[in-house]
This record gives sequence, C-alpha cells and structure tokens, in this order.
Amino acid sequence: MDVILLESLNKLGGIGDLVTVKDGYARNYLIPQKKALRANDENKEYFSKIKKDLVEKNIKIIEDAKLTVQKISKLEVIFIRNASDNGQLYGSVSPKDVSNYFTEKKISIKPSNVNFHDAIKKIGIYEINIRLHPEVGCNLKINVATSEENAKKQKDEFEKPKKKVEDSKSEKITSKKNELSGSSENEDQKSKTPIAKDKINSDTSKDDEKNQNLKTFKKDSSENEVNNDSQSDQKETNKSEEKKVTKKKEKE
Repeated sequence: MDVILLESLNKLGGIGDLVTVKDGYARNYLIPQKKALRANDENKEYFSKIKKDLVEKNIKIIEDAKLTVQKISKLEVIFIRNASDNGQLYGSVSPKDVSNYFTEKKISIKPSNVNFHDAIKKIGIYEINIRLHPEVGCNLKINVATSEENAKKQKDEFEKPKKKVEDSKSEKITSKKNELSGSSENEDQKSKTPIAKDKINSDTSKDDEKNQNLKTFKKDSSENEVNNDSQSDQKETNKSEEKKVTKKKEKE
C-alpha cells in the first residue's frame, strides 16, 4: 500500500514522503497511530493543507529530543539485580526497565525508544541506543551489578583498558613529536654544515688563487730581471768590442 508519512520514521522516510509498505503494517500500525495517510487524491489534498503545521511540530519535537539527550547523557545508569555465582541474572533487564528508570528521573522515554544491541541476562556493562527521533539519538552505557560496590568495581575495570589506550596514544604522540623534533634538528644541522664547508672551500680557493697569482708575479719578475741582466751584459760586451776595433784602427 502507498502511504503519505505524517512524521519522520526510521527506515521509511520523512514528513510528506510517499512510500510503499505492507498492507498489514499500514492498516494495523501506521494509519491507526496517525503516522501516515493512505495515498489517495483526497488525502494528498488534505496533506497539502496540514504540511506546514506538521513541519513546525517536527522541529519542536527535534529540539525537545536534543534537550532530553543532553540530560540522559549526564546520568550514570545502574541496575542492581540478583544473580548466580557465575553472573547469570535471575531474570533480565528490558527496554521497559530502562524506560521506568528514566521515568523515576522525570524523563519521558518510551520502551520503543530503547534499543538493545544484545539481550541483558548477565551482570556487566552494556551499551544501549536511545532513539528519540530519526534525527536524534545517543548511545548509553548501563551498569548491571549485584550491588553498588560491585557496580563501582565493574566501572573501574571497564575503564582500565580505555585509560591504557589513551596513555598509549599519548606516549605515541609524545614519541612522534620527539622524532619530529630530532629530525628537524638534524635537518637544521645538515643545512648548516654544507654552508660552512662551502665557505671554507671558497676561502681556500681564494687563498690558492692569491698564492698562484703571487707565484706568477714572482716568476714574471724573475724572468724580467734575468732578461734585463742579459741585455746589460750584451751591451757591455758590445762596448768592449767597439773599443777594441777603435784601437786597432788607430794603430793602423
């Protein structure tokens, strides 16, 4: 059967959605509970008139649901039950028990709003889901124990692994920071070292160039001195020869 939803429903849709459901589900639940209308022309026209009011009502429901979630999230939910030596409960904890627990706290939560992941038939700590609206819900932990003292022990034991994990994460983060810090220092050192080496190499190169220029200058100077001495000796020799020739001519 095709129906028009008058409110948001889990796994079906939101206000005004046209969905197809089984006839029995529509006749026995959705339509009697005023959660949907049969999708015919008359009801479609009627829905168009009331849609605005339904949307405003839905917004108010969501706001109230969020406030309720804030309240129950702060509560430590404990159920004291009789159990055998192996922890088996004489009975069980049901969604109705959870609903009654909140009613005593003056918080309205229907049994249909309480969802168990597993049946609660032994002492221990369990996680349950509270769904107040398709868009609003939360997970809660409930502590089922034989006494308040045992409930405290169970809570401490339950939180130990969590604390170890948090400590381990903290240690890993600290270790990683130290590694990054050490790596950064090494990188800084590496980046500084080549600069120093380049500076030394540059200074050495300059010194070598100066020494080479000095050697070249000395060599050139020495060669010039030798050439000058040679030229001077040659001049003296030429003068001596000229004198000899002159004397010989005079004698003749």
